[in-house]
Amino acid sequence: MMTNQIKAAIGIATISAQGILFNGRVYTNRAVIKKRWFVLAREEGEWMIPVVYLHNYHEAIIIISLKHQEVSLATWVNVRNLNMNEVEHYHEQLNQLKELKNNITKQIK
Repeated sequence: MMTNQIKAAIGIATISAQGILFNGRVYTNRAVIKKRWFVLAREEGEWMIPVVYLHNYHEAIIIISLKHQEVSLATWVNVRNLNMNEVEHYHEQLNQLKELKNNITKQIK
């Protein structure tokens, strides 16, 4: 019987206002946007978290934060044609839309 073993490694990513930075790439995740990690990083400073990744696969990483009670998949954002200010603006706009959605939801309940 042949078994396929997943060869994963552990690394350290930086949570910044631009996103989750790891190995020269920017990753994002719906849960951390909702929890406003990128806003916190801009306002209070960057922090590091452990990640699990596959050496030959760069599309996603697993982020782990005991402090923020989060274990989830973060996907690569190809920002080759964007600058970091545009990425940060994207996250800000997304958070504003979510706040608006929450306000509308509260008003119609």
